[in-house]
Amino acid sequence: MTLVSILNNLGHAAWKFSGKPLELTSKALGVVTIASVAYDTHINGKEKSIVTDRIETADRYEKNYRQYMSLDKQSQTVADCKNSWFNMQKSFSWFHIFSRAGGYFAGAAHTILSNLPELALSAVALRTKNHKFLGKTAGIMLGINALKTFVYDIAGVGKDKE
Repeated sequence: MTLVSILNNLGHAAWKFSGKPLELTSKALGVVTIASVAYDTHINGKEKSIVTDRIETADRYEKNYRQYMSLDKQSQTVADCKNSWFNMQKSFSWFHIFSRAGGYFAGAAHTILSNLPELALSAVALRTKNHKFLGKTAGIMLGINALKTFVYDIAGVGKDKE
């Protein structure tokens, strides 16, 4: 083996390996971005479901209280029946299930839609096998987005001081 062939083999190996770190970093950034969006989606959906349930429950209680606690005639029996009916409707849990489910899906959909560009870049970074240039470009863009998030949102550089 001559020195030229050794250098040629090393050069070929270096050329073959040169794209791997960027490709692996792109895929890692794609996985981290998807995991972060999935976590945020769940947390925001959960918080929105609690808020929606509280608002709808308060509105429903007020409406039912007005409807069932106003007496057309003075009767203690009717008043006790209306009070029992109102308490039964307060403890009925189907309303809570539906309002929480609607709130969860509203919060989750809002989070997914607001993070759609990052999800698209992650999908491109993870799924491009034949077009490695696209995957690397998506990874670079995800890296720039992560750097912007760190510098602006976490470190607070560039934000107005109040």
